[in-house]
Amino acid sequence: MDYEVFPRRWGYGQIITSPIKGRVESINVESVEKVREQQLLVMIRAEQGDVKQILIGISGIVEKLTVKVGDKVVRGDVLLFIKED
Repeated sequence: MDYEVFPRRWGYGQIITSPIKGRVESINVESVEKVREQQLLVMIRAEQGDVKQILIGISGIVEKLTVKVGDKVVRGDVLLFIKED
């Protein structure tokens, strides 16, 4: 199942948070990378074993990643910051 993340405002950018509890399986973007709407950002393996895809609902530039592969996350943890273009 895919999740589209609706980001929260943070100054001139957006905060992308985890919609589920689990472990970061893969990160498909890097800092300073341009991203577009509907692009896959992160995959998180939920505690039940399902892998969830985190998609972006905006376009912009990745300002900062706050997680790495293998990190445990809970609902609401910040995954990355994006500056809208």
